[in-house]
Amino acid sequence: MKAFFFDSIYNTQEFALEELNSEPILVISFHQEKGKGTSNRTWLNADQSLACSLAFNKDDSKLDETLIPLLSGLCFTEVLSELPIFLKWPNDLIVNDLKVGGVLVQRVEEKICIGIGINYFWKNPEVPNAGALFTEAQEQELIKDHAIKWAEKVYESITKNSFSLERYKAKLQTLGKIVEYPEGRGWAEDINENGSLRIKTTEGEIINLTSPLISEVN
Repeated sequence: MKAFFFDSIYNTQEFALEELNSEPILVISFHQEKGKGTSNRTWLNADQSLACSLAFNKDDSKLDETLIPLLSGLCFTEVLSELPIFLKWPNDLIVNDLKVGGVLVQRVEEKICIGIGINYFWKNPEVPNAGALFTEAQEQELIKDHAIKWAEKVYESITKNSFSLERYKAKLQTLGKIVEYPEGRGWAEDINENGSLRIKTTEGEIINLTSPLISEVN
């Protein structure tokens, strides 16, 4: 795995995809000028944040592509297992009921790029329901180490098809809650083998959601 480190970069995803040839590429930065979140939302830089992207060729992966976002979030919680980090389906990272990070997976032809953005420290978050991992700034070398361990763990799990849905569900806060989605609302009952969210609607119908555009009601 070839790693690039930046204090600031235009966008880690774009750089990783451009640099990818045969060897996996990891890009780590503490600031993004034009970062993107899920559903093309604008990425806001916290007082101290991590933005990193792992790019590899699709042929490297032995894992169902729909499970990659779930795996990527889970791996970060396991790298920082000493912290109470939980997950909101499919790939948001939550601490004290506040979003501290998220995962964005892109497929460009035969390339896959996984981006993860984490708020390490944010004294006064600029968006509602946002938080941070820590209440004070951390050493940059520690953040780099977290990013490298995350990327290594993700890539190993993808190439060996070693994702555990049960471990993912153990970290998941979404199950059992009422959630709203563009077409309605219902109870989050389970995660299917392909990573979709099984919902029992208020009308009693069972549906499977694949879109991440949900909000938790309780």
